Amino acid sequence: MNRPVPDQKRRRSALGALLIVALLLLAGCAAGGPLTTQTLSYQVTLTLDERRVGEHPAMITIERREGKQPGPIESVSIVPMMRQHGMVSPEVIAQPLPDGRYQADGLLFSMDGDWQIEVYIDRSDAREIAVFEIRVWP
Repeated sequence: MNRPVPDQKRRRSALGALLIVALLLLAGCAAGGPLTTQTLSYQVTLTLDERRVGEHPAMITIERREGKQPGPIESVSIVPMMRQHGMVSPEVIAQPLPDGRYQADGLLFSMDGDWQIEVYIDRSDAREIAVFEIRVWP
């Protein structure tokens, strides 16, 4: 039994709309929306320009958590890791910016997949680590 032509058109339209939504979601995943996590003393936000294979800059915003008074930050660095493959990219030292944020240039993702990014926040009295899980696209 043949279906009426209007049903076929409706299904094609729905399939096309679904495809567009899927592509927009993939594009959004590859973009660098901010990710936020907390350490003992800080709320840390990581923003990547792109989540794709290659070298990319990262912006780190570090704010004190309510009620905590940690000492001044001496250095901030980032280490991307792909634990399931035993891979670690080189550590990148983030440079402080005048507005209080830190910028790390040349963050290396050597292949697509699930990566863990550790942001090391060093003070004279302690090191705190903010951990982010991201997916890198080809």
